[in-house]
Amino acid sequence: MRRYGNGRGVGPVALTVGAGEVVAVCGPNGSGKSTLLRCLATRTRPGEGSLRWWGESRPQRVRHRLGIAFELSAHVDEASARQNLGFFAATRAAAGHPVTAAALDTALARSELTAVADEPVGSYSFGMRRRLLLAEALLGEPDLLLLDEPTVGLDVGAAERLVEQLRRRVGRGAAVCLASNDTTFVERVADRVCFLLQGQVLRTAPLRDLLAEVQGHRELRLRCRGLPPLPALRAVPGVDQAALTTDGVVLTALRRDGLVADVLRALRDVDRELLDLQIRDPDLADVFLRLAGRPLDG
Repeated sequence: MRRYGNGRGVGPVALTVGAGEVVAVCGPNGSGKSTLLRCLATRTRPGEGSLRWWGESRPQRVRHRLGIAFELSAHVDEASARQNLGFFAATRAAAGHPVTAAALDTALARSELTAVADEPVGSYSFGMRRRLLLAEALLGEPDLLLLDEPTVGLDVGAAERLVEQLRRRVGRGAAVCLASNDTTFVERVADRVCFLLQGQVLRTAPLRDLLAEVQGHRELRLRCRGLPPLPALRAVPGVDQAALTTDGVVLTALRRDGLVADVLRALRDVDRELLDLQIRDPDLADVFLRLAGRPLDG
């Protein structure tokens, strides 16, 4: 458990991450995702409770087995990508896990940084720096990967390559714990999902079990002129949840004929003009909405 003076933080949390497993931690901003990862990364000590890595409770004994990619960059801007990676390789080697020059070249190639490998990192775009950050974390085959919002700044191709690399590492027995609200990415890589809300575990379950709970449902996101009429929308037959978002309302409802017509009728009955309507099949965000009564991204 780790709490700060403003009451925010995380815990108590009971969570295990096994070899060959990806556990995704999801929750709104301020729910404690990053704090939990910082504790696992030995950067923050829990105020109460204990952490163990492969049965070991002393952080200094396990740091060489961790691969860490947080939102804040650890790069030396004046150095090149090759030099930054070389520094991480040297730290791995000092811990008894040498990284070959060929492995460095492979890491640069997979990150699509070969062409700029000898240019200062300070000249890189945000996306290039993010790719380098992930390359540093993956370097040297760490046993546990801790990734905070790993898809931020990545284009579609880079995100796809990350999915492939994580699958490859997990296939070799690595464990992965990542914090992300990118539900498309999480659904592609996670074995289990831990939902956090205000520092507390809302639910932890296998991904397939969570997604099964919203089969046969639809998600409707709508904007209307004036204050959204939540009571009227919640009264529409089949609607399970109706919650405010930053720009409108999100509904989850049973898939049925006439659902959209009934939603539109409910708006007309209270004199609300519809400005925008999006309909899609539900995902993990809708599971969270059902559990918490509020949007994952709200």
